[in-house]
Amino acid sequence: MGTTRLAVIGAICALMALTGCGDRNGGAGGDQDGGPSPTPADPTAEENAQGGDEYDEIYVFNTYGDEQGYPDQRPEVLVASEFTTFNGLTWSAWGSVPASGDGYVLGTWCLPECQDDPYPVTVELGEPELFDGDAYYTTYWVTEDSEIPDDMRKLMEESDGGRLMVPSGY
Repeated sequence: MGTTRLAVIGAICALMALTGCGDRNGGAGGDQDGGPSPTPADPTAEENAQGGDEYDEIYVFNTYGDEQGYPDQRPEVLVASEFTTFNGLTWSAWGSVPASGDGYVLGTWCLPECQDDPYPVTVELGEPELFDGDAYYTTYWVTEDSEIPDDMRKLMEESDGGRLMVPSGY
């Protein structure tokens, strides 16, 4: 009984070690051909000809409701980082630079004041980069006309530097 249990635990550990090092391209790591994993890419010549900031589609990486995260567009709720969340978002611009939306912001940096009364803001997303062939916004900022006190704005900016989460492995 003890040997069987030890063998099962060993098999589970081996399986976890193999799959933990893999990725969504077949579990072997790297790209589909076995080469190294892609890194954020500079715009191609074609993208540069389009102005460098134009992509067919641009996503934001969102972990709202799924801690593993997923590509999202025009989210109503955006978990920008482990410190900052936007909710009640309505987007007036998407797919361009910057994307722009109105909603509310709250985060660990403003607790407990903002938990039940988040700050009304206009948030803009920018600096798209390619990750595994898809463009993702990588930065956010809250516009100056937003209703967030200066001390809270400073804490928000210090918490994550305006960097959005991106797909893991990059």
